[in-house]
Amino acid sequence: MPNPTLYLKGLDQLDRKLNKILKEVTSERTKILLDEAKTIKAALRERAPAGPTGNLKAAAYAAALPEKVDSPAVAFAGIRPRKAPHAHLVEYGHGGAHPAPPHPFIRLTIDEMLPQARRNIEEKLKKVIEGAV
Repeated sequence: MPNPTLYLKGLDQLDRKLNKILKEVTSERTKILLDEAKTIKAALRERAPAGPTGNLKAAAYAAALPEKVDSPAVAFAGIRPRKAPHAHLVEYGHGGAHPAPPHPFIRLTIDEMLPQARRNIEEKLKKVIEGAV
């Protein structure tokens, strides 16, 4: 994709363009991050062991912090600890009276999906910026 060319006549025009870019990126960034977090959530749900209750699968979630212009956009994907407080025991295994071997699914999913999520976020933000220019 070729780089867009931007022609400006004066600082007022530059200021208007930069403000438009800022407005567009601010309005879209959390949505873009949340979309990628939801993709990771779906993969976590798919990879989670079913177990006797299904709580690990049901505990997968994605969420975003409220947007603020002067703060970075933040989105999460993971396993809700209140719904599945035993997730770390499944992920890493445990000893005790009924020891269990590790069944990793969280770290594997994140490690596998994060590079593509970053590329997707970069590409989507690039399109937002190009659309504002």
